[in-house]
Amino acid sequence: MKHDINTIADLSGIVEEEFRDKGNTTVIYRGHGAVSYTLKPSVGRESPPQHILGAVNESLMLELFRNQSADRVTIAPIDDWELLAIARHHGLYTRLLDWTRNPLVALYFAVCKEHEPALNKQEDAEIIAWRCQKIELGKLPKCGPLKIRKVERYIPRIVTPRLRAQSGIFTVHPKPQNIFHPPGSVTNLRIPWRYRKSLKASLFRHGIHEAALFPDLDGLARHIDWCQTKCY
Repeated sequence: MKHDINTIADLSGIVEEEFRDKGNTTVIYRGHGAVSYTLKPSVGRESPPQHILGAVNESLMLELFRNQSADRVTIAPIDDWELLAIARHHGLYTRLLDWTRNPLVALYFAVCKEHEPALNKQEDAEIIAWRCQKIELGKLPKCGPLKIRKVERYIPRIVTPRLRAQSGIFTVHPKPQNIFHPPGSVTNLRIPWRYRKSLKASLFRHGIHEAALFPDLDGLARHIDWCQTKCY
């Protein structure tokens, strides 16, 4: 099922009509800047340095992050699941895909840039709304995120303010090089390119902007730049 989203009212109407919780199911959202974008975790999109064969060494990346972030995190992660969540929210390539329980947050991530950076061209944006089974907190495999055998959904503790601000939830993928096709009911919400900038301004008027979703100095600086210059 597909819909076009030109205004926040369009999105709100669809959420109220189609995306309420039903029984033991709920709807989670993911926004990205191009309809051609595939659901593949960031580490699965990258290749290792030229002198290394095979896939990116996720285990080494996580260990480097663990060792070098100890004096920079406010709340120490209790396991590799939490460490991976913190790493992803600060830009590390991981096997996590970001989702949100807030459709306005998904809309912001769909329109916050003029185009998807990796594509460098004007293209319609998209929100994916996935109706899935509700999950129990804490029901995660003891093997850790790098040895899972099936896709897991994961709601971490609030170990970084960004998780709270973005109503974050993750899917964790055993084979991050593979495109993920969510099981069950999926609705694609298309945002025509010509409405991206006006939607970003409308979201600001509704309190959804860079400083709110990234409640740190970096987010604040980007938000001030946006407010006080002609940048997109």
